[in-house]
Amino acid sequence: MKKIILLDVDGVIVSKETYFSTRYAREFGVPVENLLPFFKTEFRECQLGSKDLREALDKYLVDWRWQGSVDKLLEYWFKDGSMPDAEVMAVVKHARNKGVWCYLATDQEKYRAAYLWNDLGLAKDFDGSFFSCDLGARKHEALYWEKVLATLGNPAPASVFFWDDEEENIDVAQKTGINTHLFTGIEGLKRFLPEGV
Repeated sequence: MKKIILLDVDGVIVSKETYFSTRYAREFGVPVENLLPFFKTEFRECQLGSKDLREALDKYLVDWRWQGSVDKLLEYWFKDGSMPDAEVMAVVKHARNKGVWCYLATDQEKYRAAYLWNDLGLAKDFDGSFFSCDLGARKHEALYWEKVLATLGNPAPASVFFWDDEEENIDVAQKTGINTHLFTGIEGLKRFLPEGV
């Protein structure tokens, strides 16, 4: 039976040291309250693929005290805080060498998804990706997992292993029958790898 590993990006592959909103507020002297309305509303629509991030951000630039273009803001946002963890990536490489399929399973809007996959080069390190913006559903929704499993050809849930750093996502994924693990560090990832990896 083919084994499949699904990994979250932010908090698993990429360390989630500081949220973009917190880092931005600190660096530019903007109250974090100025940033939160966007992230609690329109950004979620961007993650579902129903809104374009560039267009959605434009009207927030004044409140955020950003002096440049939207493109420059995205460049600042994506470049800082997108470096893959070397130890996690070594586990991915090892698993793929053993014949395990490895995929990203992450809530992303389309521009950061493209940045991660193409610019950062994760396309060469993974067999595929499940970005929420492509599926029209986020990981805390059962629909997301239905689409993931269907795309994978409806494998036996016991052959699928998923790591995430958010319990809500773990709880929903677990209801499909797949093996779920709350990511707390590299040792936990290594300990719960599929047998034979």
